[in-house]
Amino acid sequence: MNTNELVISEWISAALEDFGCASVLSKVPYHTPACYHCQQSVEKILKAYIIAKENTLIKTHDLDNLIDKCEKHSPDFSKFKDACEDLTLYTTIRYPPFGNLTEQDMKQALKNAQDVLEFTKSKLTEMGFETT
Repeated sequence: MNTNELVISEWISAALEDFGCASVLSKVPYHTPACYHCQQSVEKILKAYIIAKENTLIKTHDLDNLIDKCEKHSPDFSKFKDACEDLTLYTTIRYPPFGNLTEQDMKQALKNAQDVLEFTKSKLTEMGFETT
């Protein structure tokens, strides 16, 4: 495995770990940290895809920016623009005030994250990367 493949593998693992955290937190339920980890999981899987395509890391938390980059390589990423726009809002909840996130917010964040993760994992798998 070359250095770039190792880096991509680490980003994929981090994305899956964040989604795992979100899933566990949703059962407690801790709405705010679950939503935050959903955003983080999508940010990391999109960055893995961009690194795989462009061999560069984009330093941003803005999922709208990241999904636009992905869309340049594969136009079918466009179907996740709304999900990414919604999840980007959760970058601001790392620090108080957190707002009043509901169980419905959390469920939608989990669905959005899972949809983007599964799709992006399939793209990475097509490129020959292990995504489990």
